[in-house]
Amino acid sequence: MFKTKLIIGAFTLAASAAVITLTLQNNSFSRSVSSVECPAEGDRFCTFAELSEVFEESEDWEIQKRESSNNRVLVSAIHGGGIEQVTSQVADAIAGKKYSLYTFKGKLSRGNFNNLHINSVNFDEPQALSMAKEASIHISIHGAEGDKKKTLLGGLNEDLRGLISDHLEANGFRVKEAPKHLDGDHPNNIVNQTKTGQGVQLELTRAQRKAFFENGTINYSSRNDASNQTEVFKQYTAAIRAALIEYEERNL
Repeated sequence: MFKTKLIIGAFTLAASAAVITLTLQNNSFSRSVSSVECPAEGDRFCTFAELSEVFEESEDWEIQKRESSNNRVLVSAIHGGGIEQVTSQVADAIAGKKYSLYTFKGKLSRGNFNNLHINSVNFDEPQALSMAKEASIHISIHGAEGDKKKTLLGGLNEDLRGLISDHLEANGFRVKEAPKHLDGDHPNNIVNQTKTGQGVQLELTRAQRKAFFENGTINYSSRNDASNQTEVFKQYTAAIRAALIEYEERNL
């Protein structure tokens, strides 16, 4: 009898330990998915509400948006204007009149990135979130450092990501998988805040963005003058539009 009780007691302890271990593992996984540094490293603000308490719309920043009848597709640049230069222009050209566009544009004379950049996981500007949640397909344009012309691809929409890679490479553009800190795979990243829970994040190096304008000049006056756009700019944005069209045809 005593031996039986010992066996049962040992079994109960082992089962309890297994439950505790599983619970801890699940909690750890939950934290790894949901916990994001806020504000993110290098950012001044954690939320858009905090940013808007310090900086004024129209004077310091502005939102440009265009909602097309095909709101199934959204092209965004949440770090546009002077934050990550040229991203607004690229997003606008890809969207055209066919797709919806959202871009948050920094307008400070200097320090746009340091003051107005909010990490994609933390970016919660209400209009941007609303447009993302209405879309099934989302492409988000970003700028990265780099003196070599290339595009770093991330996001959870693997099929569209593959098509964009194929179309860009077919047009002579260099494409690589984004490193972990730029891979856009967090479910709370705004690019993935769609009806399908996925999108594609493109990180364009500075060298790639400079190739889009004459003499590699991407200051305010140059990048806002469409006549300065190079053929490379047109080929690049056309390649992504072609990938979008092919993706839509496959997923009607």
